[in-house]
Amino acid sequence: MQKKFINNFYHHIKKIFFFPREKLRFLLFDKRRLVVKFSSKKISQQKKILIDEIQSKNFLLIENFIKKRNRIYLIDLFKYLKRDNCKKVVYIYIYSYLVNLNEYQLANDYQNYLCKKINKNSFFYFQISSLNSKNISEFIKYSKTIKFSIIYNFLLYESEKNFIKTILKVDNQKVNNYNLNFLDINYQKYIQDKEIKIIGPLENNVYIKKKELKKSLIIRFKNNNFLKKKDLQPNIIYLNGTATREAIKKKNYLIKKINLIWIVFIQKNFYQQFSKRNDLNYRFANNCSAFLFNCFTELNLLQKVLLDLFLFNSKKIKIYNFDIRLSKNTKIGYGIYNTKKKQKKIKMSFLHNQIVMYDFLNYFFYKNKITLDKRLAKIIRLGKVNYLNKLEKTWKK
Repeated sequence: MQKKFINNFYHHIKKIFFFPREKLRFLLFDKRRLVVKFSSKKISQQKKILIDEIQSKNFLLIENFIKKRNRIYLIDLFKYLKRDNCKKVVYIYIYSYLVNLNEYQLANDYQNYLCKKINKNSFFYFQISSLNSKNISEFIKYSKTIKFSIIYNFLLYESEKNFIKTILKVDNQKVNNYNLNFLDINYQKYIQDKEIKIIGPLENNVYIKKKELKKSLIIRFKNNNFLKKKDLQPNIIYLNGTATREAIKKKNYLIKKINLIWIVFIQKNFYQQFSKRNDLNYRFANNCSAFLFNCFTELNLLQKVLLDLFLFNSKKIKIYNFDIRLSKNTKIGYGIYNTKKKQKKIKMSFLHNQIVMYDFLNYFFYKNKITLDKRLAKIIRLGKVNYLNKLEKTWKK
């Protein structure tokens, strides 16, 4: 089986000059753009696409699964999709559709059932499965196969390889050294042996004793122009793509206070626009490109920041003021969705699938890599099913 795969691969490798890496990735495993395109459409359009892909009679099984919440419809659906040689990406469309309807419990059931039906010795399995110790163990076995070795060495980008190393490091596996640049090394010197306090956007005030603050660094996300005097000012700010665009447009989006030392970008192209400035320290986090255990969704900024911090052996990481979207409100002025007077509605979608976000935090927490404030610790300890039940109640209103 492996010999046949290698022969087929080297037949294709001869055509490598005619196929840029992007196209080859797309053919073999990278369907994220298709999933994003599907999930960004209105529910009515998603429904139409699914009917075109799987036929009305099979879509009716999805509707009955939602209405009657009976697993028998799910079993029948998979039976007919397999018979009709359904494309892999369409299975993800269905999962995305359930999440976009805020049917989180059914979406979780669907994902679990899908994983049971997929060959564990396949790259696709690790793209769609949850992040947990069992799947990490399976991945370690798979990573030793020739199939994976070819994908890893020929097709993955550096940030994706670094992501794999970080996830294995969290699992206390031995990994090859990262290629740290001088900015990474300077950042490492700045944060190592420090207690890291990540403060989120919820309304609650955070109080940290002065004695504890002296040996700590504060991390916040996006902008700091909404913070009041009593709020803890950040030493480090992480910026995602949307926040960086705002920082480029609005001069007062980031206020350069004495405490602020580092700005860390999640996207390299935005970092390059700021890298020549000498007013602050700037760097790019090059291990946040999750493409396994995320089911083609984009991680939230919190999960990406944690992945970055795990590189640098900080003494302790504690998280405040996050609840994995069980609240609809954030502090007025936070991010690009709010002004200083008014808060706009946040929309939920598969593009930032909260089922995946829970899995990542749950894994990091039980691996003792992070500590949580009382609110978030209580949510994680609820368990996944109870969390999804609460998430549905919040977003179906």
